[in-house]
Amino acid sequence: LQNESKRGKELGAVEKYRLRRKYPPPRSIWDGQETIYSFKENSRKYLKQFYKQNQYPTLDQKKEISRATDLEIVQISNWFKNRRQRDKTRLECAQYGRPQMMQLQTLAYSNLPLNMNISMPYSCKAE
Repeated sequence: LQNESKRGKELGAVEKYRLRRKYPPPRSIWDGQETIYSFKENSRKYLKQFYKQNQYPTLDQKKEISRATDLEIVQISNWFKNRRQRDKTRLECAQYGRPQMMQLQTLAYSNLPLNMNISMPYSCKAE
């Protein structure tokens, strides 16, 4: 609020983010864990550890994870699905490399009509 009154205009998202980073909430109301997309640090660590053991957890295992992390089963299911998809893409990029992946994608979509507006599902990040 002080910064807003000094500048004479409302703070933008970036300024608010920088202020939150510079002045985090006190320990009395915050556990100190960074939250990214509703997942706290400890929850992400637990999910990653479990993923190393089993990429396809059963419903009972998801319930166990839910109790340990305070996440909903849907969040856990989505996290595992997204992680498997990212790993699959990374594996394909490592196996084929960026230029070959782009060629494979182009070949896969070359028989489609030209007026179809589609996006390539997987792409390797440029390095």
